[in-house]
Amino acid sequence: MDPGTPSAATQSEYPCQSCGAKLHFAPGTEALTCPYCGAHQQIATPSKPVVERSFDQALAELAQKPVSSLAAGGHEIECKGCGAITLLAGHASSCPFCDSPLVVLIEQDRETIVPDSLLPFKIEGRVAGEKFKEWVTSRWFAPNDLAERAQRATIDGVYLPYYTYDSRTYADYQGSRGEYYYETETFKNAEGKTETRQVRKTRWYSASGDVQVDFDDVLVCASTSLPTKLIEGLEPWDLAELRSFESAFLSGFMAERAALDLRGGFETAKQKMAPEIEAAIRRDIGGDEQRISHWSAEYRSVTFKLFLLPMWISSFRYADKVFRFVVNARTGEVSGERPYSTIKIVLAVTALVLVIAAIIVAVQLSK
Repeated sequence: MDPGTPSAATQSEYPCQSCGAKLHFAPGTEALTCPYCGAHQQIATPSKPVVERSFDQALAELAQKPVSSLAAGGHEIECKGCGAITLLAGHASSCPFCDSPLVVLIEQDRETIVPDSLLPFKIEGRVAGEKFKEWVTSRWFAPNDLAERAQRATIDGVYLPYYTYDSRTYADYQGSRGEYYYETETFKNAEGKTETRQVRKTRWYSASGDVQVDFDDVLVCASTSLPTKLIEGLEPWDLAELRSFESAFLSGFMAERAALDLRGGFETAKQKMAPEIEAAIRRDIGGDEQRISHWSAEYRSVTFKLFLLPMWISSFRYADKVFRFVVNARTGEVSGERPYSTIKIVLAVTALVLVIAAIIVAVQLSK
């Protein structure tokens, strides 16, 4: 594994003023560096603030630009294995999301939604590679050759597209409020004696009303190339550090095209909002128990941001199945998938059964 040097598939066309080689963005800095002569080129600090945009207005006027304008020498490839569409410069030999070699160049310079901002890479690929090795070798019940196979895997720096949504939400509901009361019950105990006890019961009353819940920065990943559980394992992100989009930050890295459009992303955001809305309804109903028979929400003053978040991704195949490991390139948080060794699990269960059996025998002999 070579986590420190971007492959040709991830290089962008930023020439070094000293030797002419391609510059790469250096994680944790504000500069592009030359991998050959070590020259540095400072990235101009963007002056445009990161702002929320009107959802309704954006649906009609959302800015789009050709892919080639987002990164110098940029073009797209499509994976025939998982369907991911990735922006890069150079040539790709495999897909960063599923390790499939079946990637094809999209010749057409198609338009895509322009991200407003991004979080630049902060953690170097070398550090991410070390975290990957530590994670693989610490997995219980993993096949013995997993670590060896994982060592041959590559690790790629990829920006994934994300939305955040803000909304002032009004929800009308109908339901029931349950209030506890107690009745005295007479019964006979095991000895046949009559005793009494307090039995809790619930009296239900119809309830209806409306609640207001305000949401700020509901995070939605616009990629569908990685499992939701894997992606959510990288949270939280330091979104307060978002920078205005500058293509130089993409130099040396890949960026995936948003698979979810603005509407689709908001539908996912609504699903994330639902538990909090239901919790507010239950508080409004009050009582000891609550039943919600129906609720509907109206979403007002909706705004959003579209941005890129950085992560290191390693995909490797084991027994014809793809497993992925990802690192939050800002915080170092890791999340991964791994295969299990059936033999190790069977041996562990067998050993546990033998230990329990030994304890039972010892207890019986001691009587």
